[in-house]
Formats: sequence, C-alpha cells, structure tokens
Amino acid sequence: MRRRYSLVTIVGLTFAIALGATLWTPPPAQPQAPDVMLNVIAGGAKKLNIAIPDFTVISGSDAQGFSRGLPEVVSRDLTFSNLFSVVSAVPPLPANNAGAVREAWTNFAAAGAHAGLHGLLTLAGDRATVEMRLYDLTSPEQRLIVTKKFEFPAAQARRLAHRVSDEVVFQFTGEQGIADTKIAFAATTSGSKELYMMDYDGAGLTRVTSNNSINLMPAWSSDTRSIAFTSYAGSGYPYLYRLFPFERRPMQLLAGYPGINTSPAWSPDGRFLALTLSKDGSPKIYLLTLANGALRRLTTWSGIDTEPTWSPTGREIAFVSDRSGSAQVYVMDVEGTNVRRLTQSGFNTQPRWSPKGDVIAFTSRQGTHDIWAVTADGSGMLRRLTDGPGSNEGASWAPNGRHLVFQSNRTGRYQLYTMSADGSEQELLSKGAGEATSASWSPRLP
Repeated sequence: MRRRYSLVTIVGLTFAIALGATLWTPPPAQPQAPDVMLNVIAGGAKKLNIAIPDFTVISGSDAQGFSRGLPEVVSRDLTFSNLFSVVSAVPPLPANNAGAVREAWTNFAAAGAHAGLHGLLTLAGDRATVEMRLYDLTSPEQRLIVTKKFEFPAAQARRLAHRVSDEVVFQFTGEQGIADTKIAFAATTSGSKELYMMDYDGAGLTRVTSNNSINLMPAWSSDTRSIAFTSYAGSGYPYLYRLFPFERRPMQLLAGYPGINTSPAWSPDGRFLALTLSKDGSPKIYLLTLANGALRRLTTWSGIDTEPTWSPTGREIAFVSDRSGSAQVYVMDVEGTNVRRLTQSGFNTQPRWSPKGDVIAFTSRQGTHDIWAVTADGSGMLRRLTDGPGSNEGASWAPNGRHLVFQSNRTGRYQLYTMSADGSEQELLSKGAGEATSASWSPRLP
C-alpha cells in the first residue's frame, strides 16, 4: 500500500548540499536488477520497497503539478502490481548533485528501501519528458540500474507515468508491466448500451460507440489498433463489427450472416478471428481470415458451440459446448480436431485463456455465478477465484496474466472489478451511474 513517509528531514538534507551543485552525469547502468528482487525475496521480504520522491523539474513551468501528479500515478501502478511497497510523497531530489542524491538514497536505504526512482521532468510547450533514474539501494555503491527517457504530449501525461512504472517492473522482473493498457467494456450510462474504454486503473473514460443501440462483447486485437464487437446498430440484428478507437476510420462489418454473429476472439498473431455464427442452424465456431474474409467452420456438433478463446501459442482454442447435456468448457486444436473436455460438472461459460498459457478462467453457475480457474491441460484441482457476494462473471486477463477484470453485481448493479490471479485483492474499478459489463483488457499499447 502506498504510504506517505515521514522522511522530509532526510530529503531536506539534500538541499543544503545542493547549494554547491555541479553538473553530474550518472555512471553507466548495469543490467542486474532482477538479482535485486531475487535477493530481497530470498531475504524474506514479500515485496520490494521502492522510494519515489516527487519528480524534479529541470526545465519549464509546472503549472499543472506534474512533478507531484506523475509520481503519484507511478506509485499507484507499482502498488497495484503487488510486487512493490512504495514510499512516496516526499520532496524532490536535486537534479545534478551526486553527493546530495547519494545522501538521500543512503537515508532511504537505512529506512528500509531496496530501490529508488529519481524522475527528472522537462516541460516544453505541449510536450512533457521524464528521465527516470532507477537505483539499487541494496548495493553499497547505490548502483544505477537504468536511466531512460520517455516523452509524450502533456495532455497524455498519465501515459508518461504508466510507461515509467512499466519500465520499473521490467527492470526488476524481466516482464513488462501492465499500466499502459486499456479496458474496453459495455455500459448503460447514456441510456443505450454503448462501448467505452478507460485506463487499466479506471481513469481516462472515453466513449467509443455512439449509435444509440446495443453493443456487446468487445475484444481487443493483438496490436490494440481495433476492437471487434457485436452490435444491433446496423440492421437490428446481432452483427459483428470492428472499430478503431485511436484512429479516424469508419466502423467495418466483419460478419453479417442471418442469425447471430458474436463472441469474437482474436488469434495471437492478429490474422484470424474465431467467432460464433448460427447461419447454418445452431451456433457453431468458425474461423475468419481477416486478410481475405475466408470463413472456415471448426465445430460440427449438432448442439451449441460458442465463446471461443485462443491459447497464447495460437495452436489451441477453448470453447463452450452443451454436447454433454450442459454447458461445459472444452479445448480443441485450431483445426477443430482433438476435442477434449476440461470441466465436468455445473454450468460453465465464458472461458478466457491466460496469457501465460497455463490456466483458463471461466464462469460457473452454482446458484449464483462465480469465476473459477482450471489448468489448461485439465490436470489439477479447480480453483474458485470469487465467492460472492452477488454474481461474478466475465473475466478478462491482463496481458501479463497476473490480474483479471470482471463484472459483479455485489452492490446491486453490475460494475467492473479487478483482482489478482489467485482471486485476492478484489477492488472496484468502474464507478459510473449505469451498469458496466463485458470487460476486455487490452494488450500493452504500442
């Protein structure tokens, strides 16, 4: 949890030293940050303690308070990751004085910090640039782990902060963070059911459809350029469309066959879309080739096959079928062969394959709806991730497989929540007046 740490006097020492500041370039960074986290964990700590002073303005006027606002966003991002305990909300360090910075980091280390993040902020016109300097405070020499610059329009300052926090996660784990991502969802805020998107933490709400109709099941493409979804807008029937939330391009019709056109799922390489069509009778799963519009049927069972989800390798697809008498989760090869059953009892829908490939989350109805997880090969015990109150449904994975977003009516109406992959840390995400459902977590933005 982010803490306001009482180290004002510690940081204050740096300003006396800074009176004699001379231009200082930090020594070259050495790529050994994962060892820092391993050593911390081996030493018994569950999280890495990182100190993040307010950013230092080295050029321009900070009328919008970015020097304090940006590190606040970084702190929340790192806290959300469940990998870090953050010390923040302390005065900035001087920009170019080695002695002052060393004195401050020494005192932070004495207070228990394992790492320190120094942000140097430049504001010029409508652009904002942050140079991040990340230090290993467990080493006697306070080794500089990395120095890196990020630049964005000032209007996108939160993305600037997200990039910094994702880089911190990467430096300590070798895995990119998920702060610079979006969540698309359906909401009834406007009276109709429109699609919206927001930052992973609920900020930056943006409406992406305005057709005064019913829009459902958004699914991000692997390159984050487009969202496939079902809408009744065109003809009053459930057709499948594609929109481009970051570009001025018209909406495209992907599937408009008689019956239902729904449950889009992008292949990891973005070349194919698995979807559910009922054009030949009961709902079946098909594969649409985006380049030429070619359509291939994957399932042939006489009953219902629906809700496909791709494995991260692109070689398998999980789906829902009633071929056993009730809705269960199955897996098949991408050619439609080698079908095997994963769940054995209950009424199970909405499978979502983890980006790590090891787990499939799904919704199970046992009185109310809750989210469960099963290993992708069917071995091992089922794990229950939610246990009320209310109904909890429609999980979508973060791109690193460490978190999920889902919908729940535990407060009386459906809103979006996030949780860790083990079901812990459940937190309310959306706070709109209407209901929010059908969440889809984007890949990392380019």
